[in-house]
Amino acid sequence: MTPIQTYIFNPLEPDPLNSYLEWALQPILEALLSSGANAARVALVPSSPQPQDQTPLRYALGPAKDLYVHLDEAILAWVQKGGTLALDDQTQVQSLGIPETLPSPAALMAVALLHENRTLGVLWTAFDGPRQFSAEDERFFLTLAGQAALAAANAHLFRAAEVGSQRLAAILTSTSDPLLVTDRENRLILANPAAKSILVAMAGAAMGQTDDQVINQQELFDLLQKLESGKRSAELALPDGRVYYATASAVITAGRPVGRICVLRDVTPFKELDALKSDFVSTVSHDLRAPLTLIRGYATMLETAGDLNDQQKNYIGKMLIGVESMTHLVNNLLDLGRIEAGVGLQVDEVPVMEIVEAVLELLQLQANQKKIQLAVEEIGDLPAHIQADRTLVQQALFNLLENAIKYTPENGTITLRLMARPEGLQYEVQDSGIGIAPADLPRLFEKFYRGSQREARLQHGTGLGLAIVRSIAGRHGGRVWVESELGQGSTFFLLLPFTQPEGAHTQAANSG
Repeated sequence: MTPIQTYIFNPLEPDPLNSYLEWALQPILEALLSSGANAARVALVPSSPQPQDQTPLRYALGPAKDLYVHLDEAILAWVQKGGTLALDDQTQVQSLGIPETLPSPAALMAVALLHENRTLGVLWTAFDGPRQFSAEDERFFLTLAGQAALAAANAHLFRAAEVGSQRLAAILTSTSDPLLVTDRENRLILANPAAKSILVAMAGAAMGQTDDQVINQQELFDLLQKLESGKRSAELALPDGRVYYATASAVITAGRPVGRICVLRDVTPFKELDALKSDFVSTVSHDLRAPLTLIRGYATMLETAGDLNDQQKNYIGKMLIGVESMTHLVNNLLDLGRIEAGVGLQVDEVPVMEIVEAVLELLQLQANQKKIQLAVEEIGDLPAHIQADRTLVQQALFNLLENAIKYTPENGTITLRLMARPEGLQYEVQDSGIGIAPADLPRLFEKFYRGSQREARLQHGTGLGLAIVRSIAGRHGGRVWVESELGQGSTFFLLLPFTQPEGAHTQAANSG
């Protein structure tokens, strides 16, 4: 198995910038002192954008290293204009405007530290006696200044990287969402504290441990290992009852995947709320079934109690229509509750085309009333059977086709297309209807959700049909999705595996 290298970001690590500059500038300052100077100094332009950090960084060596600190900023300002400064005697040094109360050297030379046409600071030396600076002295100073400028440039780059790193660390530390980053070899390279607390088994973890010793969630491990491009999402249930929604994305650089990043969102409160809502709806639905049956029974018996006039018969007819509509809603709620409760599938060898023909026969009358043409297309070689719950598959197809008929205007067309894919059998229901607004697409399969379009609102419905289809697909290990353009129709896709895992038959029998 691929070994895992683990790095947990620690924002409290010490700042090594000063140590690096001291190490890099030490031999340069020592070389300047060897020329007879009694002080060698470097003053760097501050790299921090913060106003409180605008004091130059100073590094010095020599017997008089602290004697001339007050000259750093004046010399830095001078060389930023001219680049090189050579003052041979006390009179020339006084031209810098040094107050008489402050000490000044007898001679000095200063060279700007330039990198990519930018002044990063100044390198200068002070002498306790007059000195005639030669061209050789200037070349010597320029050579050392080039080395110092390189060190200063590296320090600036380090500071920029450090600021970005600190900002990232602050974000990762403060967020409550666990975050994981892996490299292209599937090694875990970063995990924020929230991820460490719930997913990474850090007790005893060390460099070189295998991935299954570090990540203690198999679903998360599979999500990160199998992602090649784009995004994938999955729900992760932890042993303590919490549920996380994990979204993994591939990190692409120069067209090549270099790693993966995974963000987890705690959806436990939403799951609990959804469970409470489902329990409430299920309870109410059960309690409604008995009185609805009673109302329908007595309404149909009213004619046996005596003659009714036409108005009374009309009222009873409307009453029965309302009762039938309410009964349909209650049955949908109970069906959805049973599916979501995880009741075992009644798995059987389901004949593919027989199910299609049965659904079309049930809906042909509705289609004829709107003069809608129903068509079936078989693409490629289809299996004769799939392993599934016959009743649920028929209900899913019925809901998709009924939904298409409902939202397709008169004289429209609806095509049910079947094709075999590696993952399973795919049903496509394509209509020439009103289409779906982009804002409605993400929530279309939610319970009780109705589209925001005016045309959709005019159609009677409970908002449960597509939710039932999604639950049926999930119970079979499949999925459902939709593609649509407003005003151009919609295509709903239902993908069901060819076979069901071992134990599905047993579970169905036990649930009987």
